[in-house]
Amino acid sequence: PDCQNDTDLELLIPVGYVENTAERIRLYRELDNIKDDEALQIFEKELMDRFGPIPDETIELFVAVKMRWLAQRLGLTKIILKNGKMFCYFLADGSSAYFNSPTFSGILSYVNQFPKKCQLSEQKEKLLLKIDPVKSIHSAFETLSKMINI
Repeated sequence: PDCQNDTDLELLIPVGYVENTAERIRLYRELDNIKDDEALQIFEKELMDRFGPIPDETIELFVAVKMRWLAQRLGLTKIILKNGKMFCYFLADGSSAYFNSPTFSGILSYVNQFPKKCQLSEQKEKLLLKIDPVKSIHSAFETLSKMINI
């Protein structure tokens, strides 16, 4: 499934970097359609060639794109990263074969390895994983990377 990201962190292409609003929107659309690391690297290079060194907020945006890819591989439908916490939402269908998959087992193993950091609960008939602390997009990405590598 696709994964929606919601965060209070600054992940954007700043107006001072790409002043034209229509061009910024076009770049966001292009970025949203990128599906692999190679295409993302090409996008980054083209951005640098056209507009100069990439601002930190935009680099963070690229990490968020990679994080979304990882979240999709993990079977997450939504990630909220706010106030130093990460909330990961799973598929709503509790009878899905996903919950018997090696991917989900890896997530459970991660939760068991870090019981002080992770809390698994059910909210509105959806399984929710709360991870605290997660203070940056890089930290969130690293956490999801560890889950996928278990």
